[in-house]
This record gives sequence, structure tokens and C-alpha cells, in this order.
Amino acid sequence: MEKLIKVISEDQVLKPAEFKFPQWEKKLGLYRSEVRINFFGEPLQADLRKNKFVYVFDNNMFATGWISTVLLEANMYGRAPKTIDTEHLSLAIEAIETFHDHNQNESSVPLMTFWSQVYNQTTNTWQSTPDNLRYLMTDFDNSLELIEDILKFLGVKNVAQLIDKLRANVEAFKNVFEIPPDFDDTYLNIGLGVQLKLLQDKYPSLYLRWLQTNSNMKKLIDLTLRYAYKPSSKDLDQNTIDPRTYFWIRDFVRDNPQAIIATTWAQNITEVRTAAHRGVRMPFNLNNVDVTVGANVLYGITSAIIYDLVDFKDYFNQDMQTLYLSTASLIAWSIKHSMKNRPDLAQVYYPSQYNFLWYGSRSLFLLELARRQEKSIPDVFNRAYSLLADAYRSDVVKFFQDFVRSDKSSYDDFLGTNDTNIFGKLEPTGEDRIFSTAQTVNVLIASFTYFDKDTGKLKWISDEQQIDTIKIMINKSISWLLINAFKYQPFNCFFSGSVKGVNQLPFWYPANIYQFLNGSTLDPDHFDTDNQSLIDSIVGVSGYIDETIYERMISEKHFNRSTPTTFNGYNVPGGEFPFWSSQPYTHSVTLLALAQYNNLDE
Repeated sequence: MEKLIKVISEDQVLKPAEFKFPQWEKKLGLYRSEVRINFFGEPLQADLRKNKFVYVFDNNMFATGWISTVLLEANMYGRAPKTIDTEHLSLAIEAIETFHDHNQNESSVPLMTFWSQVYNQTTNTWQSTPDNLRYLMTDFDNSLELIEDILKFLGVKNVAQLIDKLRANVEAFKNVFEIPPDFDDTYLNIGLGVQLKLLQDKYPSLYLRWLQTNSNMKKLIDLTLRYAYKPSSKDLDQNTIDPRTYFWIRDFVRDNPQAIIATTWAQNITEVRTAAHRGVRMPFNLNNVDVTVGANVLYGITSAIIYDLVDFKDYFNQDMQTLYLSTASLIAWSIKHSMKNRPDLAQVYYPSQYNFLWYGSRSLFLLELARRQEKSIPDVFNRAYSLLADAYRSDVVKFFQDFVRSDKSSYDDFLGTNDTNIFGKLEPTGEDRIFSTAQTVNVLIASFTYFDKDTGKLKWISDEQQIDTIKIMINKSISWLLINAFKYQPFNCFFSGSVKGVNQLPFWYPANIYQFLNGSTLDPDHFDTDNQSLIDSIVGVSGYIDETIYERMISEKHFNRSTPTTFNGYNVPGGEFPFWSSQPYTHSVTLLALAQYNNLDE
């Protein structure tokens, strides 16, 4: 564990740097995070994904927020040496503070962005911008020769193909430069605030500092509800969703017509009509539902209520309770229905199944703890507990049993699983194996133990018949981690763009709203996508479409393209996509798994 703590610490930026290619801009206090492209296959292809020189350093809040959270949890619930001192945690918290949305007209609103914002004087607007990608892409053609020369000098093979793929992604990268605040980073920050409150004895000044910029809980709840998905509403801003979301979620919506579901973006259609040309717009000008975002919203709310964060519970009104239960229900439903076999749409920004499952299990862990401590909690928490306990203590266990590797100890997600040798024989490289295996342990511990405040130990939930099976699964994975924690590339895919190949564009899915931002309508049957732009279009599903009608719509073409009805995995020829990976995040969840295992009460 000492080695893990050391390598994590070494990946925090302690000396900021400015961009001057090939030197990346690095912001003080953030942890290492990289943008890579998911090439796969024969060795020259695979090398473009995993080569130590082929990446873009990314200054985002998400990785640092999670690494900080995990380091604190390792000491809260596990037994390990001190994972982070006040100085380094303070640097991380200060860095995270810079990711607040500056377009809010009230103070101390804890609404966060994935990338920090820069002020555009022309539009009088703060815009999110991934600085290194922006520097690279805005002058891409002029930078090409230098990029090629440097990569060749570094010994990178297949440079021409890499350049072609980068060129193909230039516009996609530019589009994400304009994203609004999101509820994923926002509620991650809430969960972190709760931790700082609970750890005031160890880090006395940091919670008070956090409060200075994050105390306006009323506004946070107003925003959470304003941008939530309400399929039964008559308001276009509330009832309209990305067609990809509707494709996989429609059965849930049919069975839960009054649902209020947490969404990804803090923006609606009315706002995007005017904000888009000021440089703040949701991808495809429409909100979506990602179950991973939902899992993080759920945890943020759960922790804020249980641990009485500021005055959050004072504003936990009926609509917020409905949102809480709807989002918990959707998570459980998604697990039980295998994402309707479309994880690419259900986890549209966060492809890692293991990461999603861990995020969801954290709420179950807190709810179990609250019940054991007989805390006074809202009734919807008990209902959410029942749903999550059922899903995690049966379906998730079966998922792990079905997808464990032949060694019965470790797990792969998708990075490197389709790599081959020079003869075309499959040779998986296990680049997310450490991460996936560690997260499996963390999910199982969160699902089958509770933290006993009196003893400071993690105790097994004794009324579960399968505890012996769970113990064996955990023991095997821990043994594997102890041997292999530094043997493989410590990659993960903690984030991606929503489009992974042309089949994932929302336009090919059935919709009943076809408009431009200016309100004029467009006809998908008479639209030339080769010569006309859809960048200012709104293509979505409003309300609920009768299933018989929807099935017919699936069989029809949209913009002269058939609806992609199946998911063939993330490693599909021609579907290479950018993904975000953080090595210290892998090391930190591994540390958490080992620390918690070390604190199990046998």
C-alpha cells in the first residue's frame, strides 16, 4: 500500500506548466489524466492506444475529484497508512474550486464543470475549455508537421494513421469545448464536501474553505430539478430527451410515467437556443440520461441527507424525493435488464461497467450504514435501499461470476481485449484489468458489508446466505491484485465522448422533434447530411411514443440511415474513439480495495 500511495502522490501536479508543444499545460493540484484513442488490433494499431508518448494531458475536475474521494475513503473505511496529507489535499481542493460554473448569478452555487472555464469577452460568457486539446486542435493543420516530427523522433510507428484519426476527430473535439456544467461533477463535489465535513478533525480548515464556494444548496436543488427529465410533463424543456436515451430507456418510462430522472447537463432547450452561439451548448443541443451520472447524483444526495450537509435536507421536497427514487429505480432496472443490451447508450459518457457498478454500490453502502445506525432517513431512502440491495446482491454478483476471467480472480473491461499478435492471434493486453478487478472488490465490499462505528471495522451483512461465496470471490481478486497491481498498464476508461463511431450519432434513432435552434423545423427525409449541417439542430423524443408506433419507426430510415439496433462492443473497426484514462485513479481504487480488505472483520 505504501508503494501505491507513493505513485499516486507522484502523479499530482506540484509544479504547474504552460502549453508549449510537446509540453502540456498542467494545473497545480490536479492529478494526471490523459486523453487517448481506442485503437486496437495488431501491434502497430494497439501501440497507438497505449504508447507512453501518444496522449494529451487533460486538466479536468473529474479525475482529481475521484482520486481525492478514494484516498479519503481508504482511511475512513479501510486500514492503511495515511493516504494524503493536508498540504496535498489542500492543493487538490483548491484546484477543484476553479471548476465552478461562473455563469451563475448567485454566489456559492455548487454547480461544477468537467473543464474549467475561460471568459469570452466577445460573448460576455464563461466557456468550458479542455486547454491542451484546444491548443492542439485550434491550430491543428499548422501543428501537423511538428506533431509528426516529434512522434517519429520518439519512435512511434504508424504515425500517418494516428494523424488521420486525429484529423477525423478534430470537429468532435471542438464540439466538446462548449459543454455546460454537468451534474456528474456537481454531485461528486457534494460527496467530497460531505467527506471533508466528516474529517474535520484530520483536515480542520478544508471543510470551511469548501463551504465558502459551495453553500447554496437551495439553488443546487432548483437546478437539479429544472434540468431533470420528466417524460410526462407538457413542457418541451422537461419532456424531451436525446433519441439514444429514449431508445434504451423507453420501457422504464412506459412503466414509470411520473418519473423524474437526473440528467447529465445543466441546460435545457430554451437556454441552448440562445447560449449555443455564445459558446455554451450541450452536445447535439439536447440533454440525455447516463446511468453513471445518475449513480453519482444518487450518492451525492444520499450522503448530503444522511450527514446533514449545510441545509440540503431542508430543500429535499417532493419532486426531489421523486427524482431520488426514480433515479435509484432506473439504476436497479438498468442492472437487472443488462442496460437493454445497449450499454453504449445507457452509459453514453462512461463506458466502464465496473466503474458504474462501484458508483451505484456506494449509495447502497451508505444506506446500509444509515439503517444499522438507526438514522432518521426519508422513506424514499428505504425504498431505494430495497431496490439497490436486490440488484447488487443478486444480479451484480451474477454479472461478476459470468465475466470473471479464466483465472477466476481478475476481470477485463474492453481496453486491449481485441489486440492480436503479428499473426492475427488474439492476445489481450489487460490494460484495464487492474482497474476492473479492484472495482469488483470495491463493489462487493460496498454491497455486502457495513461500517461499524464502534469497532471501526467493516462487518459482513450476516443475513446474506451467499457471504461465503462473496468472501471467496474477494479473496481471489485480492490475491491477484497483490501479485499484479504493477504488472499491467494501469489504464481505465473513466470518460469518453458520447459518439463512438458513426453508429452512435443520435440522428439515426427514431425521434418526433426535428427543429433548428431558431425554432424552424427540418425534414429528416429531405435533408442532405453530406452537404447540410446538423450542428444547430435539435433532434429528440418528446413525451412517450406508443411502442407499436416506435417499433415501426425503428424499421424506418432517419436521415437516410437505418437505426443501429445492436451493440457490437467498443472495439469495432472504424469505431475508434477518444477516451479519458487516469493512472492514479487506477492506483487509488486498488489502494481502496486493499485497505478495505485489510479492515474486514472476519
